[in-house]
Amino acid sequence: EKIKIKFALSAVSTEGALKNLRTELPHFDFEKVKADAKTKWQNELERITIDAPTEKKVTFYTSLYHTAINPVQYMDVDGQYRGIDHNIHKADGFVNYSVFSLWDTYRALHPLFTIIQPERTSDMVQSMLAHYDQSVHKLLPVWSHFGNENWCMIGYHAVSVIADAWKNGIRGFDGKKALEACVSSATNKIYGNLDDYMKLGYIPFEKNANGSSMTLEYAYDDWTIAQLAKSMGENEIAAQFEKRSHNWKNLFNEQTGFA
Repeated sequence: EKIKIKFALSAVSTEGALKNLRTELPHFDFEKVKADAKTKWQNELERITIDAPTEKKVTFYTSLYHTAINPVQYMDVDGQYRGIDHNIHKADGFVNYSVFSLWDTYRALHPLFTIIQPERTSDMVQSMLAHYDQSVHKLLPVWSHFGNENWCMIGYHAVSVIADAWKNGIRGFDGKKALEACVSSATNKIYGNLDDYMKLGYIPFEKNANGSSMTLEYAYDDWTIAQLAKSMGENEIAAQFEKRSHNWKNLFNEQTGFA
């Protein structure tokens, strides 16, 4: 005997889950769900079209499919979601996203989104700024995951995502507030040995075994903050972070070519 089951999730409430179910899937037509999903994925993957042998197409479109798995929309159909402070918030004028594994994604995935997903990029930046508002530390997400901050990676790479979006003309979010959030994340002394980084211009190995990696990543992020500030005419902030962006030189060994 074949039985059909449908279920819905909510991070807010049981009532929210039922509302999601009744809004998104009021029927029990499996073939319709299958056809709708196929159409949605087809539209998504057609953002880029390539002319190549079948084997290369399979590789390419499988990879493009993977880029669409995370970050994910994280809110009920009425816009409510459980925030980083575990209170219930409502996304006003944007789609709230979660699963920002930014150490993994700031180099390539988010720059790709800037090109092929500008609307989603705007929503993601607004989601990051909502995280900043709700954060008791006033930090942008580091590795946020469904209303939680995992703190499991180094860097403050949300700043590079925000700067890249702004520099490429993506709007829909408050630029001044975004810069404020970037500076706040880059100057919080209790986060990731930033106190040492700001005092010394690098993070000593004896303070953190990841010190050289952290120094290099902070220096890159600082450069992106400088570009964001410069584009807004905030020259003092730009000069401050441009100077900090040279900190990688403090750990570079010219003889070996390694940090």
